[in-house]
Amino acid sequence: MRRPPRILIALLALIVISASTILTIKFAKGYRPSLKTKALRGTGLLAANSYPRGASVFINDKLTTATDDTLNLPPGDYKVKVQKDGFIPWEKNLTVEAELVTQTNTRLFPAVPTMTPVTFSGALNPLPAPDSQKILFAVQNATSDSKNGLYVLDLSDRPFGLNSDPRQITRTSSKYDLVNAQLTWSPDSGQILAIINEGEVDEATVILDQSRFNDIAELNDVTARLPLILTEWQEVLDKKNHEKIRELPELMQSVATGSAALAFAPEPEKLLYVPGEAMTLPAELITSLPASSTQSQQRQIKPGNIYVYDLEEDKNFWIASVSDTSEVFKKIQWYPDSRHLLITEDKKVIIAEYDGTNRHTVYAGPFSGDFSYPWSNGSSLLILASLNGGSNLPPNLYSINLK
Repeated sequence: MRRPPRILIALLALIVISASTILTIKFAKGYRPSLKTKALRGTGLLAANSYPRGASVFINDKLTTATDDTLNLPPGDYKVKVQKDGFIPWEKNLTVEAELVTQTNTRLFPAVPTMTPVTFSGALNPLPAPDSQKILFAVQNATSDSKNGLYVLDLSDRPFGLNSDPRQITRTSSKYDLVNAQLTWSPDSGQILAIINEGEVDEATVILDQSRFNDIAELNDVTARLPLILTEWQEVLDKKNHEKIRELPELMQSVATGSAALAFAPEPEKLLYVPGEAMTLPAELITSLPASSTQSQQRQIKPGNIYVYDLEEDKNFWIASVSDTSEVFKKIQWYPDSRHLLITEDKKVIIAEYDGTNRHTVYAGPFSGDFSYPWSNGSSLLILASLNGGSNLPPNLYSINLK
């Protein structure tokens, strides 16, 4: 019996290897055999990820899997819901495209968060630093006069989840009433400018070092240099914004420059803004990424509306309407993960995704000055509240756990 020629064996091996390679590549791209068509059918991947992990994933109202998992699905629109006991459910309509990966990127927030006091002698006029790592506030109701003055609370991450206590950086005196002063952070968050008795005959201006205790007796009045200091600080802020604006498409640079209000996300590929004039943003200002957001967007922009522009995906989302642009960033601010917004309205604190979806109330209750601010790692939320009923005691800072 004759053996098959070696060339035939090599040819068959080559065909088998080539076919296996092609099938492997197709499989990796999401192609699966279809019983109906008797052929390979393109599918998309849904990466159902969440924080915290182990949440249930419902697709079109049917329990399908748990996070973190990846599912092969036929191309199409799906109602995806991620739910975990003790947390507010997340829900969104997602479009799965052939050969592409669609991610949920779900952040779940507690349905019943815990509240812990951060201050006990009151906290007046809290003022976040530009670096989002610190908050300045005043105390004037302490048990002794030496404890009244200005304090800084560090919001940076600490080992083992431990948070630092507020530290006093100066105390009030008969000469300088720092509690009621006009306070301004320096652009680098290293100094604090305090204008005392602004507009009065005895007006004075001092600069405080936020990293140490400042002795009142050693403070010098810098009122004569005040215009120069403010000009220099504003130039630094303008330069930082200009560098970020230059990364935008040319038309969006013009929109940002003419905006009535604007704030870049901590990761500056997203811009929160109120346009100065009405216009239509053309499609494809930049080439969008594969599997980019399929959420409804608004490219006809108008003054008085707040939008988020996503530089990576060239998407523009309507967030809310506003009547007073000077109050925009007291009501809406970026969450540290750059994927959420913190919104304060009607004695409530709401966290929403940057595309305007999944608006959930994380706190509703006593509130002072509509002040809320996230911890630098997003693990907690600071609010200013008075829980003493009708007493005359000043409000305190409270930390609301969001893990």
